[in-house]
Amino acid sequence: MFSAAVLAALGLAIAWLLFSGRDSAPEPTARRVVNADVDYAELEQAEREVREAGDAEGVRDWGPGATPPPVA
Repeated sequence: MFSAAVLAALGLAIAWLLFSGRDSAPEPTARRVVNADVDYAELEQAEREVREAGDAEGVRDWGPGATPPPVA
Protein backbone atom coordinates (compact mmCIF):
# COMPACT_ATOMS: atom_id res chain seq x y z
CA MET A 1 0.00 0.00 0.00
CA PHE A 2 2.84 2.36 0.87
CA SER A 3 4.62 1.77 -2.45
CA ALA A 4 1.42 2.50 -4.39
CA ALA A 5 1.05 5.85 -2.59
CA VAL A 6 4.68 6.71 -3.27
CA LEU A 7 4.33 5.81 -6.95
CA ALA A 8 1.14 7.88 -7.23
CA ALA A 9 2.82 10.89 -5.59
CA LEU A 10 5.85 10.50 -7.83
CA GLY A 11 3.62 10.25 -10.90
CA LEU A 12 1.74 13.39 -9.91
CA ALA A 13 5.00 15.26 -9.34
CA ILE A 14 6.35 14.24 -12.73
CA ALA A 15 3.07 15.17 -14.46
CA TRP A 16 3.10 18.56 -12.74
CA LEU A 17 6.68 19.22 -13.86
CA LEU A 18 6.02 18.14 -17.44
CA PHE A 19 2.65 19.77 -18.03
CA SER A 20 2.70 22.94 -15.95
CA GLY A 21 2.87 25.89 -18.30
CA ARG A 22 5.62 28.47 -18.24
CA ASP A 23 3.82 30.94 -20.49
CA SER A 24 3.15 33.41 -17.69
CA ALA A 25 6.53 33.06 -15.98
CA PRO A 26 8.57 36.27 -16.00
CA GLU A 27 12.03 36.32 -17.50
CA PRO A 28 14.55 36.53 -14.67
CA THR A 29 16.54 39.50 -15.99
CA ALA A 30 14.02 41.49 -17.98
CA ARG A 31 11.08 40.99 -15.58
CA ARG A 32 8.68 40.76 -18.49
CA VAL A 33 6.34 38.00 -19.58
CA VAL A 34 7.73 35.74 -22.30
CA ASN A 35 4.97 36.53 -24.82
CA ALA A 36 5.03 40.30 -24.21
CA ASP A 37 5.53 42.53 -27.23
CA VAL A 38 8.94 44.10 -27.70
CA ASP A 39 9.11 47.83 -28.39
CA TYR A 40 11.47 47.63 -31.35
CA ALA A 41 11.60 51.42 -31.78
CA GLU A 42 12.88 51.86 -28.21
CA LEU A 43 15.31 48.96 -28.64
CA GLU A 44 16.68 50.43 -31.88
CA GLN A 45 17.08 53.85 -30.26
CA ALA A 46 19.01 52.35 -27.33
CA GLU A 47 21.27 50.39 -29.67
CA ARG A 48 21.91 53.52 -31.74
CA GLU A 49 22.83 55.47 -28.61
CA VAL A 50 25.30 52.76 -27.60
CA ARG A 51 26.90 52.70 -31.05
CA GLU A 52 27.21 56.50 -31.12
CA ALA A 53 28.54 56.83 -27.56
CA GLY A 54 31.88 58.58 -27.46
CA ASP A 55 33.26 56.98 -24.33
CA ALA A 56 33.01 53.82 -22.25
CA GLU A 57 30.92 55.57 -19.57
CA GLY A 58 28.22 56.36 -22.14
CA VAL A 59 28.04 52.74 -23.20
CA ARG A 60 27.88 51.45 -19.65
CA ASP A 61 24.95 53.67 -18.60
CA TRP A 62 22.15 52.96 -21.02
CA GLY A 63 18.77 51.29 -20.96
CA PRO A 64 15.16 52.04 -20.11
CA GLY A 65 14.94 54.94 -17.72
CA ALA A 66 18.60 55.90 -18.02
CA THR A 67 19.15 59.61 -18.25
CA PRO A 68 21.80 60.97 -20.55
CA PRO A 69 24.92 62.23 -18.77
CA PRO A 70 25.15 65.99 -18.17
CA VAL A 71 26.96 67.99 -20.80
CA ALA A 72 30.32 69.11 -19.42
